[in-house]
Amino acid sequence: MYSMISYWLKYYRHECGLTQQQVADRLKIERSTYTYYETGKTKPDINTLIKIAKVYNISYTKLLEGIEEELEDAVADIHSGAPTEDEDKLKYRTHATTKYEVELLFVVRNLTPKQRKEVMNLAKQLASDTEASK
Repeated sequence: MYSMISYWLKYYRHECGLTQQQVADRLKIERSTYTYYETGKTKPDINTLIKIAKVYNISYTKLLEGIEEELEDAVADIHSGAPTEDEDKLKYRTHATTKYEVELLFVVRNLTPKQRKEVMNLAKQLASDTEASK
């Protein structure tokens, strides 16, 4: 499951212009291990987070931004009985980025300006169609 830690790991790696292999080499771990951190299959322990932060020359707390809301949402979902993977059934949240929004952000960042404009136009059309059908 994609998490805020996964988001920040990928974000700061891109900001530093590093590959997953370069980060893994600096951490003295396998690339696949680091890939699992970025995809959310596993989470790094606090010692590894501190090492990663040093690679990116940031405070390790930067890698934890947003995790409080993520944990609060998970606890609220458990208490409400709502399924955690079915975000459509969860209440609308503006304070935390969903995994789909994060994934969309990374996809859009890799598009050309022309492609971004096309995606924006399509998204606006879909939103308009959805609103009209209500």
